Amino acid sequence: MIRPLARLVLIVAATLYLPAQSFAGPVEEFYRGKRLTVYGGSSSGGGTDIYGRTIARFIAKHIPGQPSVTVINMPGANGLVVANQLYRSLPKDGTAIGTFDRAAAMHSIWGNPAAQFVATELNWIGSANIDTSLCVTWHTSGIDTLDKFLTREVVLGSSAIYHANLLNSLFGAKLKQVRGYPGGNDIVLALERGEVQGRCNWSWSSIISTRSEWIRDKKINVLLQFAEEKHLELPNVPLVTDLAKTEQQRQMLDLTLSSQTMARPFAAPPSVPAERTSALRKAFIDTIRDPEFLAAAKAQQLEVSPVSGQKIQDILAQIATTPKDVIRTLRDVVLGPEASAAMDKH
Repeated sequence: MIRPLARLVLIVAATLYLPAQSFAGPVEEFYRGKRLTVYGGSSSGGGTDIYGRTIARFIAKHIPGQPSVTVINMPGANGLVVANQLYRSLPKDGTAIGTFDRAAAMHSIWGNPAAQFVATELNWIGSANIDTSLCVTWHTSGIDTLDKFLTREVVLGSSAIYHANLLNSLFGAKLKQVRGYPGGNDIVLALERGEVQGRCNWSWSSIISTRSEWIRDKKINVLLQFAEEKHLELPNVPLVTDLAKTEQQRQMLDLTLSSQTMARPFAAPPSVPAERTSALRKAFIDTIRDPEFLAAAKAQQLEVSPVSGQKIQDILAQIATTPKDVIRTLRDVVLGPEASAAMDKH
């Protein structure tokens, strides 16, 4: 005869061996049988697309319930299209996340009416790496030194105008930008065809993952890096902060460079339940640490240096507290006085 206490012990022990699904939590129950869609804010073949698709291949097994995952490209306005849709119309239940250019968040903080979202209200999931952005020229352009780059007229392909405008406004460069390209890969093709002479705001991680042979074969001149410190593989390439001569110039550059930490950001819409946001953030970091993901990233020469979603949230919250006059000055510098003034009319 089994005594009551012994019977209780047997019952508890038995329950420990019940299938895990018997204790499926609300997050696991929600995602089981669902589809997670990753919206990429660039055309196919560029750095944002490659990082997004590689992470999408592995993230499902780290999300409770293991949903299926699909990727949809939604290029336009340098990531603003995806960011706007995340904020306004995509599902806010945890089945939609987006990845797009980090500068999209800055447009929200600057007050650009085209940024129809509030950056600090998105649920940031994480970033795949901390990035170094570069200004480069094509090897036949004749612009092979930083001095030539800053003193001669150079035609750049651009989907993001920020770095070139900074150089024009702060340091008197004569960079002329050809805009309207859907994504970075389109600019790369234009550079190869000779339609443009160079490109700024091009991530080192994108170069080595999509055009590493251009480095090997000296097809491009790497002239300037936008980063808080020099990349280990670019010790002889000057930092943009080396150009600063005044405190205001340094302040503008420091504020701009703060977003480099969120180089490959992933975000979910606002109002996603907190437990699902937490699960997506954990799944993102677990994916970045996954040996299978790391092997795939290495094969594609993707740089990996993960940043947590909470870290991105904190960075943007800090930037958002910058005095309005400083934000306005930076906006004038980066976007140009005319474009900046037009924003005030909306």
